[in-house]
Amino acid sequence: MPPARAFDRTPGRWLEQEAVRNEGRRTLDELCGTFGAVCRSAVDPLEIASALEFDGYSDRTVRAEYGVADVFALARVMFLRVPRDPAAPAASADAWPASRFRPLLHGLLYALPALCFPAAAGLLAGPGAVPALVVALLVAWGLSQGLACVGYLRLGTDRQQASRVLRAGMAAGVVLVAMAMTLAGLGTGARPVVLVFGAGEGVYMLGACVLMVLGAEWWLPVALAPAVACGGTFLALGRPPGLQHLTWLSLAAAPVLACAIAEACTRGGGRPGRLLVATELRTAVPVIALGVVAAGLVAFPIAVGPEGQGGVNPGALLASIPLSLSMGAAEWTLQWYRRRTRRLLRRTAAPRAFRVRARLSLLAALLQYVSGTVALVAAAALVADRTGLLQPQWAYLPEAAAYVMLGSALFLALLLQTMRLRAVPLAAAAGALAAELVLRDQGMVVQVAAPAALAAVIGCYALAELGSAVRHG
Repeated sequence: MPPARAFDRTPGRWLEQEAVRNEGRRTLDELCGTFGAVCRSAVDPLEIASALEFDGYSDRTVRAEYGVADVFALARVMFLRVPRDPAAPAASADAWPASRFRPLLHGLLYALPALCFPAAAGLLAGPGAVPALVVALLVAWGLSQGLACVGYLRLGTDRQQASRVLRAGMAAGVVLVAMAMTLAGLGTGARPVVLVFGAGEGVYMLGACVLMVLGAEWWLPVALAPAVACGGTFLALGRPPGLQHLTWLSLAAAPVLACAIAEACTRGGGRPGRLLVATELRTAVPVIALGVVAAGLVAFPIAVGPEGQGGVNPGALLASIPLSLSMGAAEWTLQWYRRRTRRLLRRTAAPRAFRVRARLSLLAALLQYVSGTVALVAAAALVADRTGLLQPQWAYLPEAAAYVMLGSALFLALLLQTMRLRAVPLAAAAGALAAELVLRDQGMVVQVAAPAALAAVIGCYALAELGSAVRHG
């Protein structure tokens, strides 16, 4: 029996000698060519071993074919022979698709109901009217924010279940709004017609919330059309007494139509199951709380007046409607920022470079929002001056600036919410509202200082947190 041949035991060299000795066998180069894509993208020999086993290579096969101990030994050799050249990952679906018209529509839908207030001025007179309407705004805004949060969570897993949850949530919200207005009537002494108007405001917000979550907001102009058309005509004609009852009837049609359309859009959705789970409830509670606090911050200067003792606050009235319109710009800017940071994640390898670029993008997004809001406030002042509804004065400028800062803070809070950062924005907003309540006698000073401090706190927190790539994954 001839002596065994001595081989170089270096893995690659040994296999080459084996391939030369066994000319009839499949060569290693051919095998690497067959599994080239796997070898080039593998970060570990185990990936190649898995591919070999999946293709039917066993330890016995590779011992007979290539003279190696097992599949893992062959995978290590192939990993050394083929240089790394991973293919670029496939482009993922855009989680934040841009839309030119939806944010604009949302801004109009936030602002158009404000036309109901001057059109219904004859209904809203009397003691306790302003506190009752503020209660309606706080309750409806908070409930609609929480319902939207739960609806979006369920929409990500099951659209039919989302429809079922939204329908049940809207019904429960209507009951809660009615209860809140009943209690407000007992506490403020407001007339029943004021309470009905406040309840209608809350019901409309709930119906609009359901339609926006489902992507059916294009139906809301149908619900608003009678109220906007009659209310606008009523105001343009100088509030003629002969049209007031028809106008008030058209205002009442808006919440009824909004809820009826929302009910139709959610009909037939959902198999039996739990309406609300603990995880969704824990997520919705801070969103509801922030919605209530945000509504309080918006309504407080209007309710207490420029001196904190009641009365009309023209600067707050002039800036509140543009602030509502700016929510459409906020939505578009938020989408722009999220899409930009997603692209930065794909194009930036160094964490430090990403942190710098993400913060610059955040500042650019905030500048976009502020620019749009300032333009809206200026346009509102021009319209008010030309129509004679209000004579703008330089004395209104601090209040308008306060609402711009408040809008900036709410925009950043909304952005942080999409990153599941809710505690700090909620605490900061609650602190600002508490300061305004405690120091209300300071009048416009605290009404300007509180939003400025809120914008500074949330802005610094956003810059600190949103520079991390983990937040954008």
